[in-house]
Formats: sequence, C-alpha cells, structure tokens
Amino acid sequence: MRLVFVVLAGLTFNTGALANCIQSPERTQACPHQIYRLGQLENMTKPGMLCICAADFKEFLTVPADEDEAHKQKLKRLKLEYALGQKIEPILQVLRD
Repeated sequence: MRLVFVVLAGLTFNTGALANCIQSPERTQACPHQIYRLGQLENMTKPGMLCICAADFKEFLTVPADEDEAHKQKLKRLKLEYALGQKIEPILQVLRD
C-alpha cells in the first residue's frame, strides 16, 4: 500500500511539473499534438521530462522547398525564438531523437 502511494505521489508531482508545455506564444487553442520526452534545454541544470507542442515546431523539421520558403521559415524561427526567450534548436533536437 505504501509503495502505491509513493508512486502515485511521484506521478502527481511530475504531472504538475509538466503542466506548461513548450509551445508558440501565439497559440490560442489547445495543442493538437503534445509529446513528452526526456531532454535538457539551455535553462535546465539537468535533463528532465519535457512537454512540447510538436505541431508548433513541425515546419522547422522539414527542408524548405525554395529560397522564398527558406526565408519565411527563418523569419518565423527568429520570431519564435524571441518570443520563447531561447533557441529552438535544442527543442528540435529533442523532437528528432
């Protein structure tokens, strides 16, 4: 009985810590595709469980078709990095793994 309580207490703590998913600040509706992965970002002292809205980063995982699309993707990436206050490459690396 004690073991079950300890496990449930741990799950409750982890769920609370993951309440804030990494997503675009412009998102107004619930994220349609959240993933949970173990990783470490710049602002973390050690690896931990991350909640990421994969839908907001999906386009950055593809190679642009032409130069115009590459320019648009770069501008959108810079805007998102500024809004999040961190580089998105570590987030993309977590999504790639």
